[in-house]
Amino acid sequence: MMTEKAEPRIGVFVCHCGHNIAGVVDVAKVVESAKSLPHVVLSTDHMFMCSDAGQQLIKDRIKEQKLNRVVVASCSPRMHEPTFRRVVEDAGLNRYLFDQVNIREHVSWCHMRQPKEATDKAIDLVRMSVARAAELESLPIKSVSVTPRTLVVGGGIAGLRASLDIADRGFEAVLVERMPELGGHVRKWTHLFPADESGEQIIAPLVRQAEHHKLVRVMKDSEVVEFGGYIGNFTAKIKNHKTGMVKEVDVGTVIVATGFEPFRPFGYYEYGQHPDIITLAELQEMTPRADLIRPSDGKKVKKLAFIGCVGSREAGKLGHEHCSRHCCSAVAKAAADLRDRVDEVVIMYQDIRTYGRGHEELHRLARSKLVIYSKFPKEKKPVVQIANGRIRITWYDVLSGDNLEYEPDLLVLASAMIPPADVAETSKMFSLTRSADGFFNPEHIKLAPLTTHTAGVMIAGAAQAAKNASESVVDASGAAAKAVGLMARGNVEIESTVSHVIPELCSSCHTCVTACPYGAIAMDTKKSPPVALVTEAKCKGCGTCAASCPSSAIIMYHSTDEQILTMVEAYLCPSTQTTGGVA
Repeated sequence: MMTEKAEPRIGVFVCHCGHNIAGVVDVAKVVESAKSLPHVVLSTDHMFMCSDAGQQLIKDRIKEQKLNRVVVASCSPRMHEPTFRRVVEDAGLNRYLFDQVNIREHVSWCHMRQPKEATDKAIDLVRMSVARAAELESLPIKSVSVTPRTLVVGGGIAGLRASLDIADRGFEAVLVERMPELGGHVRKWTHLFPADESGEQIIAPLVRQAEHHKLVRVMKDSEVVEFGGYIGNFTAKIKNHKTGMVKEVDVGTVIVATGFEPFRPFGYYEYGQHPDIITLAELQEMTPRADLIRPSDGKKVKKLAFIGCVGSREAGKLGHEHCSRHCCSAVAKAAADLRDRVDEVVIMYQDIRTYGRGHEELHRLARSKLVIYSKFPKEKKPVVQIANGRIRITWYDVLSGDNLEYEPDLLVLASAMIPPADVAETSKMFSLTRSADGFFNPEHIKLAPLTTHTAGVMIAGAAQAAKNASESVVDASGAAAKAVGLMARGNVEIESTVSHVIPELCSSCHTCVTACPYGAIAMDTKKSPPVALVTEAKCKGCGTCAASCPSSAIIMYHSTDEQILTMVEAYLCPSTQTTGGVA
């Protein structure tokens, strides 16, 4: 394998990405421009660099031209940097002697109506990448051992499924639930769609299996109060609410399945002002009986009304912009079921989104049972009034163009699914980021939907976003598979592009300790005076510490000052990048 001390021999490979790049950027011009850059001995293009043929092209040219640096100009590194790193490694190079330029998202897609300017920008970016590539150094490939045990936080349907999947594959699972009973919200629900089963029927077998499985350690009425470590080597302190005892558990992976809370829509449609105005979640938790009973007086409900999107898909102090997704299907299912027991059912809706497999059938079923659907405009929602103990709803129907009114015996509000009240504390404890709707962010919504930016920590179920029970189960099995995959290896590689402290320059100011968003830096008290020390397995290479260090005592492997400054110089002073290809 070539080393960083060898004279750079750089190969540039430009991808067409079908028409995604070549439809805007003049690829041939970019390739020709790169040929004149210093240390470039090869510049070529291919229709799809990420394809098997494209990958083989890179391997062949590395060996034929004795390349020791590779630059690929293609799509986002988030998609194919691991692919190309593996390619150069297979050809005998260190994976860190590769650099990728994003000329799709950063060039062709955002400048699709400016082909000349887009081509000029692509040329600039390739020139900068080539300058950086000449300064790249080989970095060692590091790994850490993995404790064969998973911490599952949350004992709802997702947490139970994840724990059992892990245990069935021969690994230990520690299931922590803060409530006295397992099962979460699903256990309370009287029926789940599309199957006509109660939540208890679905959850009870999972609870029994978890509580009797020899590899599942159930800790109810408990919560994680302290968490630290890095992938493969986490330590969690778990406190029991009843006894006050704190137990310490070493785990290798974590699955966060903390679920959701149903939004209590105070301030909407007189909720809380009348006992016969309830939420969909409260309806699902009502004791099943032959007749639907009005909470206020115990009389049979004859007229039933639903209002959709309560606190969902709207901005403002009380509202939430995200769609809670399950509501439309759940309302259709509840309305169809209850239509057999009441005289009239009216559903007032803003939009209908029965998106899931078989969900449209629920909508058709409700319509076939003469459930009345009435669409109201988003800017003019129904008005609910209470007079003489009765509920009166007035609204404008978009489809008929009429102003309508209705006096139901029971009004059900399909309210939003929102993150738990302690989501901020959970986010901080496990170093998870959150989206605008407050749920946890995955590492990548398409390519890594169950892993997070904290290596070794997965998310599952409604902890990630509003979703129904069946989707949460799918998530849980996927997250469990990810955890098992890590534990089965015994050792996992960690990123080498991390920060490094030069002890002689450290002034012990603690700036980097407070600046690090991942808690990867602490003071090494074994030295006098103490100096900053980086736990490389926790470091994400973000560079925050290096940027904030007043003593310039921190360097970033793979993003050194020299590598960054040479890119800046290549952009600002292109005339200095003269022809200098190695023969």
